[in-house]
Amino acid sequence: MSNEINKFFDKVYVISLFDKEERWKKMEKQFRNRKIKVERFIAVDGRCKTQGKEGCIAKMKTFEMVYSIKISNKNKYPLQEVVPAASLTIGTVVLLRDMVKNGYEHILICEDDIELGRSFSSNFKRGIDELKGTKYENWDVLYLGCGHKCGNSGVSLEKTSINKHLSTATQTKAYDYEIYLKHPNDLRTVCDEGECPEISEHMSVPGKAGGSWCYAFSLKGAKKFLKLIDNDAGNHVDHIYQSLDNKGGIKAVAFNPPIVWHEGGGIRADTDIPWAN
Repeated sequence: MSNEINKFFDKVYVISLFDKEERWKKMEKQFRNRKIKVERFIAVDGRCKTQGKEGCIAKMKTFEMVYSIKISNKNKYPLQEVVPAASLTIGTVVLLRDMVKNGYEHILICEDDIELGRSFSSNFKRGIDELKGTKYENWDVLYLGCGHKCGNSGVSLEKTSINKHLSTATQTKAYDYEIYLKHPNDLRTVCDEGECPEISEHMSVPGKAGGSWCYAFSLKGAKKFLKLIDNDAGNHVDHIYQSLDNKGGIKAVAFNPPIVWHEGGGIRADTDIPWAN
């Protein structure tokens, strides 16, 4: 099969901090094994929890100056949380500004702790083909992997012969009820009736997508996103997407089930973006 990913996307990025070389090598190998050309985007480093309040404030002010953004922190999150979270949002803004500048039609953005699903490229093509002729063919954001309320295929509230893995989100008490999954690293819960309408057999509208570990932007979507956030990076990018998807002005579509998983699901020994909210 020809490389469907690089045929469709102008750029494929993995966002990775400079000192996370092993993570990058692992990601590069996954893509290389599938003959997908990928670029490493060195993440904006917002880590400041060991630098005290003054260090976090200084880093925040530097970011605002260098990247021409503001970090409003309207929800008054702790500085050691909001500055690293803002850095992830800033990285996204930088990539989207570059996309608009160069007129790229589609780009794919991935974190550096993901697992590409089996038959990744062919499943991607299948989903894109299913969207043709629907009102969602001209999407703004496309989730290849997302959590929370993001389609009902492969997730249930009762254990079945197919959905037999207890969710890590249940194990870590992110939810106070049991969720069972076909894939052990799935981070979704069940959508209530009408929350995640199906578009086709393998595509749906996300009700409230959680997580942004592998997703795509169209050029139209990038322009919309940059206009809607108005250069404000004062929130975690996941929360921004949740507020903007569909009812907030961004036409979002998701693979159902996901075709990319978050490594380890909800059990993560190493995270660079502390976020308790």
